[in-house]
Amino acid sequence: MNTIVSKLLNRASDLAEIEPVIALFLGAALIAIFLTVLFQNKNAAPAGGPPGLVWTLYQNCTRLIWALLLVALLAGTISVLRSYVRQAVNNFQRTHGRITQANYNAVETIWGSEQVQGELNVDIYHNEEITERIESEDPSKPALLRKKTQHVSVTGNPFVAARHEITLRQNPRKKGSALYGGYETDCSFHWQLRNPSDTNQLCTLTFPLPAADAMYDGLVATLDGRDVLPQMEIRDLSLVLERNVQPNEVMDFHIAFRSRGLSYWYFQVRETREIRDFTLVLNLPDLPSSKLNYPDGCMTPTETTPTRDRLGTVLTYRLDHALNDKGMGISLPQLPQPGETTRAVLNETGDAWLLVFGALALSLTLVHARHAVLLTVLFSTATAFGYGLLADFSDLLFGFWGTAILILLPYFLFLAILLLRTAPQTGKWLAAQFLILGVIYPCLTGLDGDRQSLYLNLSAVAFLALATWLLVKNAMKEKISKPSSPAMDPAV
Repeated sequence: MNTIVSKLLNRASDLAEIEPVIALFLGAALIAIFLTVLFQNKNAAPAGGPPGLVWTLYQNCTRLIWALLLVALLAGTISVLRSYVRQAVNNFQRTHGRITQANYNAVETIWGSEQVQGELNVDIYHNEEITERIESEDPSKPALLRKKTQHVSVTGNPFVAARHEITLRQNPRKKGSALYGGYETDCSFHWQLRNPSDTNQLCTLTFPLPAADAMYDGLVATLDGRDVLPQMEIRDLSLVLERNVQPNEVMDFHIAFRSRGLSYWYFQVRETREIRDFTLVLNLPDLPSSKLNYPDGCMTPTETTPTRDRLGTVLTYRLDHALNDKGMGISLPQLPQPGETTRAVLNETGDAWLLVFGALALSLTLVHARHAVLLTVLFSTATAFGYGLLADFSDLLFGFWGTAILILLPYFLFLAILLLRTAPQTGKWLAAQFLILGVIYPCLTGLDGDRQSLYLNLSAVAFLALATWLLVKNAMKEKISKPSSPAMDPAV
């Protein structure tokens, strides 16, 4: 028993911290029921005279125990049905658009990982043979002479111009129940280089590959129009070409390939140098400007223009006589996942159900409806099952909108009519608020996530207005009623 009470208190505390407004209304409803049952007027005195002290104590204890039992019943109902709603939401999320790191890693292994393309590294150098003299600690012994080859890089910037063009098309990949942002690239890199030395030198061109586990197809490497791919080696995930260069020789180096990756594509000049006459054009034929998003540490493009068909965007980066360590690239937008609309609405049904429960319990108690507690439990249970039907039928009836029109709305309309007939004392306002809190509120908050607090506050104001109206109406009714008329037991 202590364990159950402790769990209920912990859940109430968690709710008060996360949603204080909802917790306030639920607490008000439970307190109203408790006080109504505890202070109800009943002429239950034994025949033959006024009730004695023992009988009065017995009556009061009985009412206290009965009020506590009803509150405990309602608290247990809240706990059980809220768990049911959460389970329905979790089951739907597990089978619709559930993104996991394990599935992402699997897609990465099969398709390819994020690509970070580095700039070409050019090392123009020559080797010099130098002699090292190592003096001995013993003065009587001669010094040791050792010859070694020293790598001497030429001072100067070999980059004259760079023209890069990348076409990136989205190609989402599905794993499990979710879609992951994949893409295919068609890359073309051009560099114009010059030997800054007026003597013959050695040259090493190192082109880093953008990802270790990626696939590269249609690979082309030319130098001054000649195919040099057979002469290149693969070292440390880079294509390396070594050759001799003439004094002040100008080289036109070109590399092209097709590849694919996930999430983002990124280009960066990692070497600290002056960037001259640099242009990078990133063609995004299926990504409009409204969905553009740049990776962390990325600079904004110099120019952003739409494609001819207005369905995509062209990003152009231009630098000249610049020092820059910022990247250039694009992050793919989040994909619409299967059942995304239904999942968004279901995420809000937990709060909506609590509001419905609080509105039913408080309103039916304030008007002294017969079987108020039982009606609250029954209609709250039916509401939870309605949300379960939304999750179950979403795949069978054309997604959220088909299920909402054919199942959810008729179901709640039937419950509202039934509520109006079983508790006519509340008038049409409780039935209307039942529809607002049970259907309109979760749909609005799910479909318009930026204004969730607005819809919650409006629902709270409507809840408070209805409770105030019913309280005033009941007070006025009791004032004009005869004192001798017995009150109905709302808990029976």
